[in-house]
Amino acid sequence: MEQFDIDKHTSSEFEAELEDIRNHLLKMGGKAESQLRTVLTAMLENDEELADELLAQGDDIDQMEIDLDQECTRIIAIRQPAASDLRLIVAVMKSITDIERIGDETEKMARLLKKLIRRDFQSKYFKEIDHLGQEVLANLSAALNALARLDAEEAIKIAQKDQVIDAHFDELNGHLIKHMVKDPNKVKPYLKMSHCAQALERIGDHAKNICENIIYLVIGKDVRHTDIDEVKQDLFD
Repeated sequence: MEQFDIDKHTSSEFEAELEDIRNHLLKMGGKAESQLRTVLTAMLENDEELADELLAQGDDIDQMEIDLDQECTRIIAIRQPAASDLRLIVAVMKSITDIERIGDETEKMARLLKKLIRRDFQSKYFKEIDHLGQEVLANLSAALNALARLDAEEAIKIAQKDQVIDAHFDELNGHLIKHMVKDPNKVKPYLKMSHCAQALERIGDHAKNICENIIYLVIGKDVRHTDIDEVKQDLFD
């Protein structure tokens, strides 16, 4: 199992700062994971109040992003980190952006759901969207766990699962489009459902990005825009 250990430093204060930004990143990720779980529950339970509660927390992740980004910038300016320390900070800053965008996507879903709930729109495909959502939630949770352990080998396995999520989204979205064509009077609600599914697919992409950031941190190799199966073969097979 490929893992990364934060180097020991002559300055215990510097070491504490690096550990602190990683812990704050995980806290931010946990908040995004909780919001995704909440919006899926709101959808299944047709609960507008729950969607409102999520939207009321919208600024939380944004503020965490600002605070953590500023702290990373301060550490770079003052400590002038090198080698693995710099990779850690860069990986954190990249992951901050992905987690903030996950928060944006869950808020988008909450706003769409509120409109569907008010219209009292019913469809069997809500369960399919939830199924997709549970796959995405599991991948996001696993990515954050791999980040906590700095486990590149596990990150590769999680990133590979994004292919399953993409295939599921394509199939589901195809069904929704067919219903739009079949019943033009329901184009708007089915389009909102399609946008919910698309938000979940994008969250899956951000979870994959987090995995790529882990690989960069641990291995020192930028694997963005590279076939993930090839990355696994090159690094671990």
